[in-house]
Amino acid sequence: MAWRILLTEESTWTVTVAAERCLGSHDWTLVAGFRAALPEPRRLWVSLPVRSPSKAQLFAEADNISNATLLGALEARLAL
Repeated sequence: MAWRILLTEESTWTVTVAAERCLGSHDWTLVAGFRAALPEPRRLWVSLPVRSPSKAQLFAEADNISNATLLGALEARLAL
């Protein structure tokens, strides 16, 4: 199930979030998964600048991320 849905000029993206712990760190990092079905199926994962030692707190903070911030992260990843 999608956490959020974002619309761009080219596609509709469903967004999910996950927590990732990097090697050697006690903090969790929020990662957004973007998926577009049409016109061309795509899946992208983007690390977001949200960190917390608590996974529960990380997901609570995720609810405060604006759609504009998510779109900016998506557009930056698409530009690579």
